[in-house]
Amino acid sequence: MTLILSAAVYVTMVVAGTDGKVRAGLAQAEARPAVETYRYIPVPQQVAAVQAPATVLPTAVVTAAALNLRAGPSTGSEALDKLSHGEEVTVVSTKGQWTQIRLEGSGGEGWVASEYLAEMPVRMAGN
Repeated sequence: MTLILSAAVYVTMVVAGTDGKVRAGLAQAEARPAVETYRYIPVPQQVAAVQAPATVLPTAVVTAAALNLRAGPSTGSEALDKLSHGEEVTVVSTKGQWTQIRLEGSGGEGWVASEYLAEMPVRMAGN
């Protein structure tokens, strides 16, 4: 008499298709010695470049009749330019009672006394 033993293996398979759908199924496989082995190596997906949102700096307006734009945050620093009443500037930073600003037109930077600036609401492009 000959006795043949047979083993069956059931495998649950989950497959994600390229269409975004996930499919699952049960498959029967025979237990045999492996002739070839396969290794799953995921293919990296293309990742879209994500741009950081642009930093929006606050805008201020000069409230003094004339305001010195200085090289540093003190009255002892060199005066680089003179700003007029109503001139709009971009606020870069604040240090004590001084504000570092960027001029709207030329893009030049310097320091002014904070007390002579008034904040303006943030404006969107095209407004």
